[in-house]
Amino acid sequence: MSRDVIAVLAESPGRRSLLEALAAADPALRVRLIAEGTVVQLRDDSGRLVMAVQAAQRNAVATEIDRLLGEGFTDDLPAQPWWVEARGGELEDVDTLALVRRFAHHLVGAHGGRVWEPESRLARDPWLLGGTDHPAVSTVTGKNVVLVQDRPVVSFSGWTVDALARFGREGLGLQLVTPSTSSLTHALRGILSDPNATWVVRTADGRHYDGFNGLPLVWRDEEGYVPDPSTRAEEGPHPDFRAAEEHLGGVLLHVDLRVDHPVHDALVVGGATELLTERLAGAAPAVWGLAEPFAYEWDTASVTALARDRMPRESTVGFGGIPGSGRPFAGRLRFSRTASGVREHVALTVGHTEEPDLDVLEPLVRELVDRDGLSSMTVRRALGRADLLYPPKWAGVPVPIGSAVGTEGVLAAGRERALTGPVKGVPFGPPMTPTVWYRLGDGVEPDAWHRFQALVEHLRPAPSRRR
Repeated sequence: MSRDVIAVLAESPGRRSLLEALAAADPALRVRLIAEGTVVQLRDDSGRLVMAVQAAQRNAVATEIDRLLGEGFTDDLPAQPWWVEARGGELEDVDTLALVRRFAHHLVGAHGGRVWEPESRLARDPWLLGGTDHPAVSTVTGKNVVLVQDRPVVSFSGWTVDALARFGREGLGLQLVTPSTSSLTHALRGILSDPNATWVVRTADGRHYDGFNGLPLVWRDEEGYVPDPSTRAEEGPHPDFRAAEEHLGGVLLHVDLRVDHPVHDALVVGGATELLTERLAGAAPAVWGLAEPFAYEWDTASVTALARDRMPRESTVGFGGIPGSGRPFAGRLRFSRTASGVREHVALTVGHTEEPDLDVLEPLVRELVDRDGLSSMTVRRALGRADLLYPPKWAGVPVPIGSAVGTEGVLAAGRERALTGPVKGVPFGPPMTPTVWYRLGDGVEPDAWHRFQALVEHLRPAPSRRR
């Protein structure tokens, strides 16, 4: 049974109100503040973690909450409600779900709002029962931390962000267990695509498979979930993974853009992201943040301030739109230092219920060349859900549509060679130092990957030019 409960409040809870709600959960538990007070833990007399609560967070738009909890959830709430998430530990001798329920209902009774609790669909495996010292982590093995999320929509929550930061420093991988009825948000899917992460899907009959490739998984105490060694090659993915196209119903455009900026005092980042979303989705980003729900109203000055504060360390934020304003889109924006400045790396996905207009790509490249230091851009097409949720079903392989190579890449390959490759290139910018756009097709051609690989090989610098 899930032990996550969320209180979406009409007004901000004060410190006293939060303490009263914690006492309503269980007055005998001891309060501990961590992470500079952004997380409150309740522990028993033995020091065991029983329950944890994240600090209340005001959301810039209510629809961001609806995206995670269900359409219309905030209909009767103010335009900018407050989100308070509580999680009970996996303890066999304490009804932690009852504790978090009492906490959430006390807050709603004092400040108005609604309590959200998912219907449990996940039977707990015995090796995942018990508690750890982290509210999101069920088990820690020698190689991985294992998180369990029993929600219809599983997001990149603050709990997951904290677990990644804490255990990633120890070199441990992340494994997330969900029921087969769950879907991932775009932000969480990006995190779980990392080689050190695994999406573990538990089926109704108690078996497990990888949510990205469908291959069976089994539990190994010293490691966590690993590929089932008894699976024969001819068996293929789990039957639940083999989805028909009607499970998807949309077309996704994936855009990977790198832009290099020279460093100067007036530098503001995020403009390339706005241009991408406006041209491809019909709207600028609405929200951004470090975890979901993305709580902050999109503002390039605020995003720039975060990047400046974290330099020279790399920083990553998520962003998205709002329903009814353009097509659905979501993405990740990463900033890092380079030898000559700052690199802005945008990974954007746009959902379509109809065939996308690919003729906008070439003018988009021209605009990027005119206003920014475009380093590279690739565009791929894939099947998927237009709402950008990812069920654990087969959706095929993304197919390349086109690629842009910036000035440095063209110079490394040689200008003449770059313009006479296996795919026709269209140059933009200065004639001697152009950026070149290569249109491979519409993302449906069976030979698209072969043509893309041939282009990459053609543009690879000759050995004599390598450094």
